[in-house]
Amino acid sequence: MWVQIACIILVGYLSLSRPFAYLGLPAWKIFVGEVLLVCFLLCGPRVGNQSWIRFTMRLQSLRKFWVSYSLFFIYGICEVLYGIVQGRPVLMCIRDLAFQYYPLYFLLGLWVGVKRPDLLPKVIRSFAWFNGIYGVLYILFFSRVQWFMPGVSDEVSPVAVFAEPLYSFVALLGLMVFDKQPLRSWYLLLLNGFVLLGMQFRTEWLALLVGAITWCFVTHRARQVLQTGGVLLLLFGVLYVTNLSIPSPEGRAESDFSARQTVDRAVAPFRADLTDTSAAAGITTVDSQEATFLFRTVWWLAIWEASHENVRSALLGQGYGYELGDLVPYLKDHFIRTPHNALFYALGYTGWIGVFLFVFFQAEVVRLLWRARNNAAEPFGIALWAAMMTLAMFFPLGETPYGAIPFFLLIGMAAGKGVHAELSLQEVSRSAGSGELILRPGHATT
Repeated sequence: MWVQIACIILVGYLSLSRPFAYLGLPAWKIFVGEVLLVCFLLCGPRVGNQSWIRFTMRLQSLRKFWVSYSLFFIYGICEVLYGIVQGRPVLMCIRDLAFQYYPLYFLLGLWVGVKRPDLLPKVIRSFAWFNGIYGVLYILFFSRVQWFMPGVSDEVSPVAVFAEPLYSFVALLGLMVFDKQPLRSWYLLLLNGFVLLGMQFRTEWLALLVGAITWCFVTHRARQVLQTGGVLLLLFGVLYVTNLSIPSPEGRAESDFSARQTVDRAVAPFRADLTDTSAAAGITTVDSQEATFLFRTVWWLAIWEASHENVRSALLGQGYGYELGDLVPYLKDHFIRTPHNALFYALGYTGWIGVFLFVFFQAEVVRLLWRARNNAAEPFGIALWAAMMTLAMFFPLGETPYGAIPFFLLIGMAAGKGVHAELSLQEVSRSAGSGELILRPGHATT
C-alpha cells in the first residue's frame, strides 16, 4: 500500500505542484502532505514486529544519516522555541519548521526503493508522459482558465486549479539516464523539451544542465547526454528558424513565446544593472525579466546584512516566525516567507549554525546516493540531487510541500536501491493474514 501511496503523491506533486499541495482542508491548515506524513510516522510500513523507521535506525549504513538529521531537526525545534520566546505566533513558527520535517519523506522514498528497486524508471517515464501532454495543454489553453482552489487563505496568492508544470527537467534527466538509447523516446523528449522552453523557467534550464554534467562526471558516459541534447537543440533550432510565436503562459512573460524571446530571457540576468535598481522601488526601471533577478538579489543582500548585525543573529538567525519579507520595502506587509534560496532561507531564519547543519545533512544524503551508485549502479540519484540543489538556489525547494516532498521521495527511492543491495530480502508466507516483507539485516546492520 505504501509503495502505491508514494507513487501517487510523487506524480501528483511533480505534475500538479501547488494545487495538489492544497488538497485537504485549507481553512483549517490541514493539507495532504502533513496528513500523509503523520500517517507514515504512526502507522507506516513495518519490518517484522517493528516499524520501518525504527528498523532504519539499526542499519549501519544509515547511522550517520540519522545523526545528521537528528541534529538538523532538533535545531529546528530550538528555532521554533526561539521564535515563540520573541513573541511570534506559534503557528507561524511551526509552519517554518517544515524545512526540518519534510526530509522525513526521504524514509518513505527509501522504503519504496528497497521494496521495489526497479520502480523509479517506471515512475519517471509515467511522469514524463503526463508532464509532456499536460504541459503542452497548459501552455496553449489551461494557463488562461481562471479557476482557483476554494478555501485558501486570503494571505496567500490564489491557487489556480491548473498548475504550472515545474519539473520538466526531472522528466528529461530521467529519460536521459534510464534510456540507454534516448533517441527511441524522441517523442517524449520533444514534448517535455517544448514544455521546458515554453514555461520559460530559467532555473529549470540551469538545473538540467548541471544534472547532465554531473551525470557525465559520475558515469564517464556522454553518449546519452549528446543524444538528448541533440533532440532539444533540434527542437530549439526549428523554433528559431521558423520564428514560431505563440502566446506565453499567463503570468510568465509580457511578450509571446518564441525561441528568440527565450534567448533574450536567458541573458537578462547578465545585463541587469544593479545600480539603477539599488533603491527598493527602482525595480520598475528594467524589463520584467531583469526585474525578477533583481527582486531576489536585493532581498538576499538584505537578508545577509540583517543576519550579520550582531553575533547572535549571525549564529542563530532571526528565528522561525520572523517575516523575512519585511527586510525590503517592496515586500513589507506581504505574505512572502521564502527568499527562493535554500541557503538564504537557512541563514535568515537559523543563522550560520543552521546553514552548517543543513549542509551537513545534505552531505550525508549525497553519501547515501554515492553508495547507491557504487553498490547498485544507480547514478541517477547523484545527478538528480545536483539538479535539485541548483533549483533550490532559485526556487522554494526545501520549505514548500510541492518542492521538498517530491525531492526527498525521489532521492530516497534512488538511495533505497543501494540499501536494497546491502540487505537480504525474504518474503514470508501470509500467516495470520499478514503479507509483510521481512528484511533480515546482514553485515550492514548492528
